[in-house]
Amino acid sequence: MDRLDAPVPAPVEEGYFGKYRILQRLAAGGMAHLFLASIDGPDGFSKPCVIKRVLPEYASLEAFSRMFADEAKVAALLTHPNIVQVFDFGKIEGQYYLAMEWIQGQSLDRVLRHAWKAHFPLGQRVAVDVGIAVADALSYAHSKTLPDGTPLKLVHRDVTPGNVLVSRDGIVKLADFGIVKSAVNVERTSVGVVKGKYAYMSPEQITNRELDHRSDLFSLGIVLYEASTGRRLFKRDTVEATIIAATQAQVTPPSEVSPGFAPELERIILRLLEKDPEARYQSARELSLDLERFRASRNWTSGGRELATLVTSLFPADKTGHNITALSAFASASTSGMTSERTPAPDTKPPPPVEERTSPTTRSPPSTVASVLSVAAPAGMLVADEKPFPWPVVLTAGAAACASALFWYFVT
Repeated sequence: MDRLDAPVPAPVEEGYFGKYRILQRLAAGGMAHLFLASIDGPDGFSKPCVIKRVLPEYASLEAFSRMFADEAKVAALLTHPNIVQVFDFGKIEGQYYLAMEWIQGQSLDRVLRHAWKAHFPLGQRVAVDVGIAVADALSYAHSKTLPDGTPLKLVHRDVTPGNVLVSRDGIVKLADFGIVKSAVNVERTSVGVVKGKYAYMSPEQITNRELDHRSDLFSLGIVLYEASTGRRLFKRDTVEATIIAATQAQVTPPSEVSPGFAPELERIILRLLEKDPEARYQSARELSLDLERFRASRNWTSGGRELATLVTSLFPADKTGHNITALSAFASASTSGMTSERTPAPDTKPPPPVEERTSPTTRSPPSTVASVLSVAAPAGMLVADEKPFPWPVVLTAGAAACASALFWYFVT
């Protein structure tokens, strides 16, 4: 398993990978590397993109190659404003790759984490905006058909804050269809293998029962619960306890966690989190319409402006105006297998969610600059609720003060 706190690789020297000019390595994992790249043309034309490149030793493995090809096949069928676009797939010098849309922004996971550390609650409005965008993306994906008209029957199986990207323009996009279940790969799903992240699984997913699109709606309900309340839902101190909590699906109403929580939004979230799929929303479209009605009843405008302000405030660009961000959804390069969970913060006041996997994954670098409101935790790390006294900071500051005093003593 990859270390979740592994250091971010240094940028690589500029070079070419086929027609793509490599600008920077964003992340590296056990099976794939992630690069910021550019497609260049005449008269100064240049289009940025992200390259997910499989390491040569894994490209020769038939099972892994099939999985990676399945991901490309599914992604190629999906074209929607709220889904990250994959526009190229191939093999160069023995290395499979995907070329994807570059989202200049942050994963919802990192947005939640920074906001929580800065004591800046996102609240219900942001949750509703994110919920509508992701619901629209799921509605499109769930109803997608193959070119011959056959229903794709897509189930994302990994709707988590780490796979929801928020751009600096306030646009929300769902990413990472690497473990998707669909008509393309349904025959390749191994019996007894649970794919996904335990803390965001539906009861039927975590017990390895037959899934349909309503499982994704349950996972989205967890995301909206945590985004609107600032509290983890099923994450516990151990993997076993997390699995039990997710299987039982006992939900504390948001109004008991966050006083003053809107009753109508609470009704929507609790319906998403019904243990019985028949009691949930039966389609993402139905959910989207309900969220839009709630937003209109509050006289809230569509959330692009608020989300853009939030991201640019929490993650300011550097002096050149650039912000090479985490893109944690793209950093995933996992193969099939069960997902483990790291030890969380205490349940009394847990932090926002974080992406976790056991299978080797690429990891995303932090923002190029520190947040104006807080310092980012490393990608994939949980922020402990009980913070230890910052002795290293105190000692460093003391040393700096002493050095400054000696300097002025000798100068004067």
